[in-house]
Amino acid sequence: MANNTQALLAETGFGQEQAQRFLVLEAEGRTDECIRMLRCKRCELVDALHEAQRPIDVLDWAIRDLEKRA
Repeated sequence: MANNTQALLAETGFGQEQAQRFLVLEAEGRTDECIRMLRCKRCELVDALHEAQRPIDVLDWAIRDLEKRA
């Protein structure tokens, strides 16, 4: 299970230290803290997604504006 968990953590952007901490907490049965770590990482990823979406929204607006004027 640890290898699967390590792969999941790596794929979602956990650093090596964060992943090790997670695995220790998981092994100790400290599920609430594991969930907290996962939720924090999820929030970070959602924030990054929103940041990446902004330039796309601006481009969409510019395209629509140009299409209206054409």
